[in-house]
Amino acid sequence: MSICIREVSEVYDYISIHSVGYAKTVRTEVLERFFISLMGFDKIGPLSFSKAFHGAHIGVKGISANSDGNYAYYTLEGIEAVNLVEVILPATKIDEPLERAITGLVMAIVDEFHWCIDEDHGLDT
Repeated sequence: MSICIREVSEVYDYISIHSVGYAKTVRTEVLERFFISLMGFDKIGPLSFSKAFHGAHIGVKGISANSDGNYAYYTLEGIEAVNLVEVILPATKIDEPLERAITGLVMAIVDEFHWCIDEDHGLDT
């Protein structure tokens, strides 16, 4: 399966992955273990992770959203469960090898948590 990434006019470009209806959550320690131990990311802050792929850094952020997918927070500290993950795309041009790496990361998250990719946030499927 190939995922085509398009530009999004936001503060940053991202791919949003969440539980269906934002109903299912994952404990933060499970999320951290997945990204650090299994995926080889570095923890850079509360529920924030980073890893270099083909010379570009990809960020990941776990977020607690309401049933409409909205969220507002001042800090991610103290959050015990999340129902949304943002894969933060690099500001640099995304070439084919980097796109394949990002696709692999997104699909690993989808497969691990049985979540879905939000079509309105960063993907042209």
